[in-house]
Amino acid sequence: MSPRTLDKRETEEPVFVSLRLRVFDISKELHSPDCPSYKSSQPEQPNLAEAEETENEEDYPIVRLPYNEDTVVALVSDIYRIYVQLGYMNNRADGMEELVWPPPEGHSINAALCEELNLSPRAISLMRRLPYPVSIGIAANTPFLPRSTAFTYIEDRQIRDGRDPGRWIFDELRKDFLLPHEIALAGADDEGIHIILDTEENTIRAPDWEELELEDEGGNFIFRSLPSHHAPTFLADYVNKLRSLEIIPGGQEGRGRFYDVHYGKLEQYGWPYDFRETEWKAAARDTPQRLERLYPFY
Repeated sequence: MSPRTLDKRETEEPVFVSLRLRVFDISKELHSPDCPSYKSSQPEQPNLAEAEETENEEDYPIVRLPYNEDTVVALVSDIYRIYVQLGYMNNRADGMEELVWPPPEGHSINAALCEELNLSPRAISLMRRLPYPVSIGIAANTPFLPRSTAFTYIEDRQIRDGRDPGRWIFDELRKDFLLPHEIALAGADDEGIHIILDTEENTIRAPDWEELELEDEGGNFIFRSLPSHHAPTFLADYVNKLRSLEIIPGGQEGRGRFYDVHYGKLEQYGWPYDFRETEWKAAARDTPQRLERLYPFY
C-alpha cells in the first residue's frame, strides 16, 4: 500500500502551534520579575504610602504681595476717618482739632534724627505720609487698636520711643530693637500689642492670645516669635470690624465706654450707609462726660 500523501495544512499546523507556544513562553519570560529586562521595560509602580507622605511633607512657597506704601497709607487713613465719622476725634466742644493729616509734600519729620536711629528711607517715607493724633496726650485717649497707642512721629520724642516700643520710660533706648525697615505704628498699653510693620516683608506681627506668651522669663517682649500677618489684610480686617461695630473704638477712659451704652443708637442715625454724621456728632459730643457721671465705676 502506498503511503498517504499528507495535506499541506496538516504539515504546517504543528509548526504554527509550536511557534505560538514559543511566543507565549517568551512573553512569560519577559514579564517575570527574574528577567533582567523586566524592571527596565516596565513602568515603575509608585509606592502610594510614600507618595502620600511626600505630598504631606512638601513645602509650598508662600507668595507675599510686595509692599505698597499707598495701600498702607490708605488703610491707616480709613481707620482715622471712621474715628472722625463716629465723633471720637475732631468732635470736641471747644472745636480743637485732634488729628493732623499730612500735607501734599508730607509731614516735616526730623530727618537727621531718623538717620541717627538708622531708619531706612522707606520707613521715613511712610512716616511722612501717615495721619497722626496732634499730640501724645490725644493719642493716649484714641488707641490705634484697642489698648494700643499710636505713635505720633511729628514729635522727636515719639521717633525715639518708636524704635523701642517695649521700653519702660526710665530704661535706656535700644536703637537696634527694630530693624531699619521696621516701623512701629502703635505701642502696647498694659495688655495691648505692638503694631510693627515690616516694610520689606509687607507683614505685621500679632499674637494669638490663647497660645502665645508675650514676654520671656526676664519680662522682655518676645516680638520676633509672634506670627506674621499680611499687613494690608491685617489693617483691612480692622477697618471692616470698625465699620461693622464688631470692635469698639475708643480710649481707656470715657471714649472707651462709648458704644457699650449707645451701640444701638448708631443705627437710628443711619449707620453705616446713610449716616447722618452731623446729627450724630451733636448728640454724641458730651456722651463721655455724661457716662462718667452716670457710671463712675463702669
